[in-house]
Amino acid sequence: MKKRCPGMDPAFFKPEDIREQQCTGCGAGLEFWKDDVFLTCPSCGARNTNARVGHTCLAWCKDAASCVGSKDIEEWLRRHGGGGEKP
Repeated sequence: MKKRCPGMDPAFFKPEDIREQQCTGCGAGLEFWKDDVFLTCPSCGARNTNARVGHTCLAWCKDAASCVGSKDIEEWLRRHGGGGEKP
């Protein structure tokens, strides 16, 4: 298993790194962890974007896609003009 930076390693997550967000399609509760970019609602199938992605290192780190092992962050960066600001 590839080692992740501490910012995106679930072993270092805190309770505030997990957030419930309503589905944009049906309003059902979805549990987003901070390394989730998109989740598909099991109730209605709508694809939902994590509202907090822009506030994490996934928004600015050049290694984000390889860190979380997902093409989702690359799609999010394309949609949001290259990402956010480094804190």
